[in-house]
Amino acid sequence: MKHPDFLDNRDFTGEDKKRPSTLHMDTSYKALEGDVKRLSETASTRHDPRYLQEYIKTGINMAQSDASDHDFTVLIRAGREMYRANCVFAPYRHIRKVSIFGSARIRHDEPAYETAREFAREANEHGYMVITGGGPGIMQAANEGAGEERSFGLNITLPYEQTSNHVVANSNKLINFYYFFVRKLNFVAESDAMVAFPGGFGTMDEVFETLTLIQTGKATIYPIVLLDSPGKTFWLNWLAFIRVELVDSGLISEDDLHLIHVTKNPAEAIDHIDRFYRIFHSYRFIGDTIAIRLNTLIPAQWVEHLERDFADLILPGGRMVQTGPLPDEADEPHLDKLPRIAFPIRRGNYGRLRLLIDRINEAPSRTYTPAPHA
Repeated sequence: MKHPDFLDNRDFTGEDKKRPSTLHMDTSYKALEGDVKRLSETASTRHDPRYLQEYIKTGINMAQSDASDHDFTVLIRAGREMYRANCVFAPYRHIRKVSIFGSARIRHDEPAYETAREFAREANEHGYMVITGGGPGIMQAANEGAGEERSFGLNITLPYEQTSNHVVANSNKLINFYYFFVRKLNFVAESDAMVAFPGGFGTMDEVFETLTLIQTGKATIYPIVLLDSPGKTFWLNWLAFIRVELVDSGLISEDDLHLIHVTKNPAEAIDHIDRFYRIFHSYRFIGDTIAIRLNTLIPAQWVEHLERDFADLILPGGRMVQTGPLPDEADEPHLDKLPRIAFPIRRGNYGRLRLLIDRINEAPSRTYTPAPHA
């Protein structure tokens, strides 16, 4: 598959690109502000120095607060883990990746193990790298299917059960995390799709957290595939529970189910992910406007149908138009070549937005010649 340039600089939230807000410093330490500013400007050779300035300010404020030593340790350790993960992922950000979750307790002779290995093999053949928890069971099966060169392992330090599997144990793409929350953040931030196999509390946590982040708009929409083995009903039973206890009880919307795809076929799973990126490329919010980037133009009549069928997503008085890059997207010149569908969006129903993306991907496509920024 063609690897998109935007992955090198993507923000997984899809929000406006904003500079860091200025953090208030305690009055008694205002004298340090000039030193912090000068240090940040000297040290920041590749980034806006205000990022480092605000990071240092946070540390100074904590050092003069009632925060415990443990709170300080969490801040430092989490920052180090994020930095380490960034160093590992940075050379591969131009390649799309699939996170694969599932139980560490699945044995080699169980159907789910072979299904996971087969899916990862298919994902590799379709151009994706895979990210797993780096442990045994489903994680090992997926790393075996993709191979060491196409695998990341995001291992978690536990007093029992979790050890690195033989595929990633000596790999430079193995990252050991102390904190679950930093590990999960990297799963979401670095992935372009998620595939879950049967698993326990950890797998449920990863599935529900990913769904929650997408459902609330805290992470951009991407495919979530729940993959069973032939003859098994783990995810069908799970989905039945979701329908009866959550949808029918009004605790989530029926539209939220558009975020999930259940299958027992690894080839269908990878095809579902490929279709998601057929025409759709990415999206970005600019104030009340959403700019949906496309890999190619779609017919004007199709856009008219989308505007009619998804009028509930459009703010009153707004229109859905196919256009070039918006002026506020000038900070992403590497995306100038992509056409957009833009409209003022009524936020809140990300299941419907996922359905809109699916409909966009069903459209006939044609070539696009970009116009320069106005």
